Parts: sequence; C-alpha cells; structure tokens
Amino acid sequence: MLSLKYFSTAIRAPILSARSSLKHQPVLAGYHIFPLGQVHGYKTNVLQVKKGFVVEVNNVLSVVLKRESSVMGRGTSTIKLDLQDLLTGAKHTERYRSGDMVEVTELDDLKCQFLYQAEGVLHLMDPESFEMYEVPASVLEEKQLLMLLPDMQVNLSLFQPDPDAPGTPIAVRLPAQAIFEVKETHASAAQANKGTVYKNADLENGIKVQVPDFVNTGDKVVVDTETGKYVRRA
Repeated sequence: MLSLKYFSTAIRAPILSARSSLKHQPVLAGYHIFPLGQVHGYKTNVLQVKKGFVVEVNNVLSVVLKRESSVMGRGTSTIKLDLQDLLTGAKHTERYRSGDMVEVTELDDLKCQFLYQAEGVLHLMDPESFEMYEVPASVLEEKQLLMLLPDMQVNLSLFQPDPDAPGTPIAVRLPAQAIFEVKETHASAAQANKGTVYKNADLENGIKVQVPDFVNTGDKVVVDTETGKYVRRA
C-alpha cells in the first residue's frame, strides 16, 4: 500500500475546518478523511491537458502545475508540462510534440459550494454534511478565480492512495458555464462577417467580455468559464 510522505502547500495544502489557521497547522494536521474513490484513466492528446489535470508519467501520478506551448520549425508545436509528483511533492518537467498522447487520471470529485476567497484561500462547503474546507487559490488560473461567485457549485478533486491516510485537494473545477450580470456596456468594438455587431461589456465579477450589440446594462449573460467568452444571453 502506498503511503503519503509529504505534500507541497503550493498545490496540495491541508483541507482545514473554517476555524483552523493555515499558518499554524502542521502539513498533515487537520485533514478531512475521505474514503478511497474509484480512479478512472484515459488517453488524450497532450493539447487537451490543462492545469490541474493528473497525468501518469513513467508509472508516477503527477498534477499539472503549468502548460506552455511553442511553435518550432516547420510548424511543429512543442508542449511543456510543469508537473508535481503527488506522493513526494517533487517537481519535474516533461516535453511533448503536439501529436503525443498522455495518460490522464480522473479522481472522484466532491461537490462543494464556494463561499468566499480570502488571503489566497478558497473557502468551500459540502452542502450535504456542511463540512468546511480551505483550498489554496493557486489550484485555479487567475481568469477562473474571477469567475467564482458566492454559492457557485464546484467540484473538488482529492487524491487518496491509502484509505487510512488523509485525502489531499488536487484541483477545483468550475461549471462549464456561469451566469453574470452586465454592469456596463461600451461602444461597439467589432463586426463579424455575418453582420453581428459586438461591444465591450463589464460584468459583475470584474471581467470584460465582448457581447452582441443587443445586450444591455442589467442583462444577464452566460459565459464560458474556461475561455471567459460570451455564450448567449441568459
């Protein structure tokens, strides 16, 4: 049976109660114990791999900290993945060509409610058990942090190789789409080939998106949480 040696607080910090302090807790103290969930794996093109994914490289599970792509000669793309070993916390880098396939591991998710963010920590709650959890905001990209709204349902992925050992937060996943209110619109920005006129809009979460000209201040719009782009009017 595998055992967890230690964790890096950059991505995998303890899940603490709401009254606990991240600054004064030992690395392994205060974890909420989770039963070992079923692990699913599949192969996908490396271009589909994103931050927060868990991949298997040389029989070792690692979480993706960062992904960068660059175009080499003759249009060939090189993908660089910055990884962190889930067991040891050791960081390493792997490089791939755009056509390479990688093994992705899916962990069972816990559905949680986002409450608020403070001092670089996401505060989540299990709506069924009312357990409170604190997860480092660094598990999300900056643009995704802006997408978080109070009471939004998110999925919390945990890694637990040993059922007798504490679970560790690996990633927080937002819903694919979310609804935001338009706080202000600006002059038309661009016109598509089919004649649709777009303009800039400021949303309630502070992000700026381009919306069709018929969208007005006070309207609610659906936004893709991954790309930050307008989808439709709600």
